[in-house]
Amino acid sequence: MTRLCILVTALAVIARTRVSVLPGWVVPVPALILAAVLALCAALTAVVVLRVRADRVRLPWPEPAAPGSAQEVAS
Repeated sequence: MTRLCILVTALAVIARTRVSVLPGWVVPVPALILAAVLALCAALTAVVVLRVRADRVRLPWPEPAAPGSAQEVAS
């Protein structure tokens, strides 16, 4: 129970804390944390999309063979 109270108190202090980001800009800490998480998610999504697109360019799906081009058909 004591650890829970400490955690709740710490979260309450963090929620009420404000940080000066730029001169004249005072922002709550949870807003900064949310902005950082969203930026990280956007960057991770971009990396995944770029890797998938790069893999598709390097390794395209195999084309189906044209009818009658197999060795068995020729002989």
